[in-house]
Amino acid sequence: MRIGIMGGTFNPPHKGHINAARSAQREIGLDRLIFIPAGIPPHKEMDKNSAKASDRLNMARLAAKCIGAEVSDIEISRCGKSFTVDTLKELKRLYPEAELWLIMGTDMFLSLETWREPQTIFSLASIAAVPRNEEDIQKLSEHGKMLCKRYGAVSRIIDAPVVTISSSELRPDISSSELSEFLPSEVYDYIVSHHLYGISEGR
Repeated sequence: MRIGIMGGTFNPPHKGHINAARSAQREIGLDRLIFIPAGIPPHKEMDKNSAKASDRLNMARLAAKCIGAEVSDIEISRCGKSFTVDTLKELKRLYPEAELWLIMGTDMFLSLETWREPQTIFSLASIAAVPRNEEDIQKLSEHGKMLCKRYGAVSRIIDAPVVTISSSELRPDISSSELSEFLPSEVYDYIVSHHLYGISEGR
């Protein structure tokens, strides 16, 4: 069984997350796909306009439902920072025979060596790297070869539709019709109904 793991803050989840997950699911032949919202992300601070963990979990569930994926609260329920290596160890305990695939974007893939216990990460999971654009492909390919030589890491570059937006770019002006198009309609409706990211009541 092949299990794809889509981690992140999902603050909020957008179509870039969905496209990446769906493309990895198709190209790798994943049997299961699990979205895992971070509780306390170790590599970045949550800004003051962020949604609380319960809302991020609910939005991840709505986004995952669009492609028949699952959602786990394993990181939100765990105390302390959400280190990927701890999550992989727990998933390997739950699914000892499964082949785990971490799905991530360019910046995350290029910074993997700085994460906690990178050697353990590569021993527990393969990496599905999703480029932002064509220019990223060469960088990802070269980095993947280096990680393979240094750590024995297995990685694969995924061909996914480009969505040139990030959650941090969406949050400041998420109510604009132009930016809302980057969100699944269910997620946008949730944001409006719960008045997240500065959207006022009655909007």
